[in-house]
Amino acid sequence: MNMKGKVLAFIVVLSFAFSSCGEYQKALKSDDYELKYKVAKALYDKGDYNRSMRLWEKVVGYYIGRPQGEDALYMYADSFYKRKKYLLAGYQYERFLKNYPRSEKAEEVLFLQGKCNFLESPKYSLDQDATYKALDQLQEYIDRYPNGAYLREANNMVLELLNKLQHKSFEIAKGYDKIRDYQAAIKSFDNFLVENPGSTFREEAMYYRLHSAYELAKNSIKSKEKQRFEEAKNYYELFSRTYPESNFMTKANRMYQDILKKISEL
Repeated sequence: MNMKGKVLAFIVVLSFAFSSCGEYQKALKSDDYELKYKVAKALYDKGDYNRSMRLWEKVVGYYIGRPQGEDALYMYADSFYKRKKYLLAGYQYERFLKNYPRSEKAEEVLFLQGKCNFLESPKYSLDQDATYKALDQLQEYIDRYPNGAYLREANNMVLELLNKLQHKSFEIAKGYDKIRDYQAAIKSFDNFLVENPGSTFREEAMYYRLHSAYELAKNSIKSKEKQRFEEAKNYYELFSRTYPESNFMTKANRMYQDILKKISEL
């Protein structure tokens, strides 16, 4: 393309941009809901979600209950989602499901509602309110659409969220061991192992339960030593049977030898 052609192309693009901006400003200031809807949809279709959101905000309430309401509310929610404003998107998806529970988009929207909270779920050490919400919503999707289009992704997200909650529970129990509150640690590890039999943290939980029981026995009054060393011995035997090749076995074996020695001396 020669220089003259490039200049003409630039002028066309610039003119289009000013025209688009002018239509948007006109729609934004107008009281004409049909105009706002038309421009909002055009902007949405072009991927200009930021400006389309400002217009949807002004017309969605008007159109709910009217023929265009379903599409308007869906595009409004989807605009938030595309802009990665997941809390706001989740709220609008919930609003959509309340107003249009029989919509053809209901399956997708229910899934996306759960996915929004999944994407808002923080690391395990923080408050897990969003994690629990995501689990409830994704489980509802799985139950309602057992052959749904998003089933595999929903199941994978549920597994990831459950692992995060297990990690949090494990670290809480491990924290008791670290601060030498061994009785609380043992109880927490017991509960963790019962509630999460298939957890990826099971091996570590069983090892640290043994460690807590061993330390509790070592620091017990004379009258409780034998009973507690016997309990520690039982924890070792269960751990060694379950994970004979564990990386923790060297440390566990050292504790076990001392446990046997202490029991023989009592």
